[in-house]
Amino acid sequence: MDCCRRAGLDLNPLDVTSDDDVRWLSCLVWPGEGDREQRLAGAIAAARRHPPVVHRSDLLTGLPALAAQAPADATLVVYHSAVLAYVTPGDRERFAATVRALPAVWLSSEGPGVVPGLPSPPYEGAPFVLGRDGHTPLALADGHGTWLHWLR
Repeated sequence: MDCCRRAGLDLNPLDVTSDDDVRWLSCLVWPGEGDREQRLAGAIAAARRHPPVVHRSDLLTGLPALAAQAPADATLVVYHSAVLAYVTPGDRERFAATVRALPAVWLSSEGPGVVPGLPSPPYEGAPFVLGRDGHTPLALADGHGTWLHWLR
């Protein structure tokens, strides 16, 4: 029995079954970061076993339609990492309003002050805040998954 469904949005989706796309992803790992190389290899292997559906779309126009495809009895979880810093503050506000209007759990991993309405806990050296529903900071984290510091 399939317990869950995964789907994503990207302006330019990559295909983990494509050797060219995997080589490109590997080029994005900085030299000397062996742990990241291992995590990427593990993620690629997992995604090749169970490829996620990734739709070509942007976060503002694609999310409502994608969310509408979720099974009615499922817990819809919207997750993103390091994306909102690349859109305008107005689009961040529109995205936050869109997600808050969905029957969803919203998990974000973004830089401090990037998610509208999410308080930034005082902590030196934390490039990312893991937040829930745009209101509750849960953890501070390294942007590349090296460490996580739970706040509660």
